[in-house]
Amino acid sequence: MQLIADSGSTKTDWAILNNHIIEKQFQTAGINPYFMTGKDIYDELHSVFINNFDPQSIKKVIFYGAGCSSQKKAAKIKNSIKQILPFSKISVNHDILGAARALLGNKPGIACILGTGSNSCLYDGKNIIENLFSLGYMFGDEGSGAHLGKTFIKEHLKKQTPDELSEAFTNKYNLSDEEILTNIYQKPNPNKFLASFTHFLKEKIQHSYIKNMIEYCFDEFINEQVSKYSNYKLYTTCCVGSIAYHFKDILVLSLKKHNITPGKIINSPMEDLIKYHSKEHNI
Repeated sequence: MQLIADSGSTKTDWAILNNHIIEKQFQTAGINPYFMTGKDIYDELHSVFINNFDPQSIKKVIFYGAGCSSQKKAAKIKNSIKQILPFSKISVNHDILGAARALLGNKPGIACILGTGSNSCLYDGKNIIENLFSLGYMFGDEGSGAHLGKTFIKEHLKKQTPDELSEAFTNKYNLSDEEILTNIYQKPNPNKFLASFTHFLKEKIQHSYIKNMIEYCFDEFINEQVSKYSNYKLYTTCCVGSIAYHFKDILVLSLKKHNITPGKIINSPMEDLIKYHSKEHNI
């Protein structure tokens, strides 16, 4: 049996395949080697694995994850899983490769992730041929949930958002300015904290201020990432992730405004990754 994983900073989707048939699917917290030690990863996965399947039944693990762009970070996850599944062949890949395979299969194009964080690549149908170095939520992640949340929070704290939005935000979250800054500067996972406010943005999507702000963030994503790839206007640009999916109309508008052809836009890559790895030539 095969175990396939797609992991972001917020959650990890897992699927067990038995002779190309989905036997089970489950979810864990996000597994990101930038924010977790090997022990953290082991502790997160051990009991979940034991409760969901017989470890000896898994012959192959294919893991796609945020933060797995370097061999050192990928090895941290591989070693942690190996402790639980010692007899499995384990492959750990960057999540952008999983996105490209899910979105484009064996066709060339630009693949993007727009979730808690953001990433992108130029894919030739088999390999990633261009990929920008990710600067994370502090200096990059344009168009991501963290970027949208950070943009709104900055305006809110500066008292520059419309009064009705500031009032609605305060009523919903009941957070003082000091509490917001404490969560960002003193508590773990500030990127997740910032991205959590996209639920509010979704609720208020009909407000022109929110629409314009989200379009600005997607414009930043296109300017800072998509437009940096060779001959980017000749390719279809596809996107995966909760932000791409839930703000799809604005994303498509922004892409078309930049004369870019939008392609597939999906919430999660797992269904398409299962299809990709179920093909005989990929097993």
